[in-house]
Amino acid sequence: MKHFKLGLTGIVLHVFLILPASLQADRFTIATPAGEREEVIGRIHGSGQGAIAIERRDGGMKLVAQGAVLERDNSVDWEPYSTDEMVEHLTEKFGSDLFRSFTDDHFVIGMVLMGPLERAGEGPATGFMRKAAQFMKNVQSVFQTFAKDMRLEIQDPETPLVLLIFESDDDFNKYAMEVTKGQGLSVSRISGFYDGMTNFLSIRMAECSTFEVPLHEAIHQQVYNRGLLKRLAPIPAWFNEGIATGFEANKDRIRSGPAKVHSRFAAKAPKVEQVGWDDLISEDLAFQGDVMAGDAYCLAWCLHWLLVNEHPKEYTEYVKMLSEKEPLLKEEDLARKREFEQFFGDDMESLKQEFILSLNTAMRRQRNVREEPQKAGYYYAQQGLADIELSAISRTDRGGLLELEGRIRNINPLRSLTFSVSVVTDGGNYAQWILPDVDPNRIIRLPKKYAQEALPGLSPQPSNSFRVNIRSVIPESTEGQSWQRGNLPDPTKG
Repeated sequence: MKHFKLGLTGIVLHVFLILPASLQADRFTIATPAGEREEVIGRIHGSGQGAIAIERRDGGMKLVAQGAVLERDNSVDWEPYSTDEMVEHLTEKFGSDLFRSFTDDHFVIGMVLMGPLERAGEGPATGFMRKAAQFMKNVQSVFQTFAKDMRLEIQDPETPLVLLIFESDDDFNKYAMEVTKGQGLSVSRISGFYDGMTNFLSIRMAECSTFEVPLHEAIHQQVYNRGLLKRLAPIPAWFNEGIATGFEANKDRIRSGPAKVHSRFAAKAPKVEQVGWDDLISEDLAFQGDVMAGDAYCLAWCLHWLLVNEHPKEYTEYVKMLSEKEPLLKEEDLARKREFEQFFGDDMESLKQEFILSLNTAMRRQRNVREEPQKAGYYYAQQGLADIELSAISRTDRGGLLELEGRIRNINPLRSLTFSVSVVTDGGNYAQWILPDVDPNRIIRLPKKYAQEALPGLSPQPSNSFRVNIRSVIPESTEGQSWQRGNLPDPTKG
């Protein structure tokens, strides 16, 4: 295992190797809530607030109440899973018929299938995972470059880094609910997430078209597996999200890092109204709900970008301070604010004005950072394993009904799918298409329709906006066959 230490010049001063060897770990006997005895083997990652965090061989954490520990034996030989052991572990968890894997270096790419895969789909599945593995290696490379440029000390991961790709949105939602316990954003609004307890990065298959979400979450995984920060430590959410939003993807290429202007956040920054800089630094609440999260993420990028570019020396020292925070440490909001002010001062208004001036200067120098606004009446997105393009015209001669037409493409490379495409207006009307058995990469036209069907229980009104819900199922599935018999799905659900 290589460890890199960066000196003040930003170059590698020394590299030393640790030969593989068994490590010492603990065997805990704990009392479960049901009154039974359970054995847990792992390394103590941290303790505090009446709990112990135990790191298992797969890199996952188990939190145990200190009072529940009955016995402890610290003479157990222990070492992290190899990539092969990780694959075996995941295959057992998801089932050999619905799980495929690909390994490259210390990365394990896992694909959770929506159903059994025909032989013809095995090759595309392997190619898809190989592409994802290469992207993860690219993420690692740009993260290492950033750490070197900012004189931050990092090390090699101790456990294999896992990326789980879910073919089915329903399976992803179920897994996300199981892992997050419903805390934070609604699972239907999550495209992917890195979980510090499992140490896994999990995404929807559709996100591999742009790689924006996988990039963001993979940076989290790098931060907490390369020694930059400790998992379960009280790291401010603005920094955690700020460093991850600093990297921007363009399909499978990474076109910018935290020192560059992120086109989407730069365009959104002047419109942020619900969250202030003081709120961001003092507490994490804005990141934990659906309403303000968008503004909070944007503002996190703004603050992180400013500190990297205009206060690099203080930024490096601040990150080193964060890296020393211990897991399960309880920290008050006032302490966070004092720490920030210690490195960057307490004049938030000056920082905001400095950001505005710096951003304007950077945008003049950096090309292609202004995003073109989407045309009125035009919709383009990738969701539900479909690439969809739609035009909408409000027909005054039809009482304000929306006239809709467009096309979709099946972006799932593994199999044919049956799609439900629903356009739901804010006036309570909808239009729906059922597209059976669409081959991979095939483009299907959405013939002209009017959003004139009324949602149950609503009185239709003139509409000003609409949303698109797409669902995809295997054509031979019970649900797919039911759709084709005329039992249409709920248009309000994606």
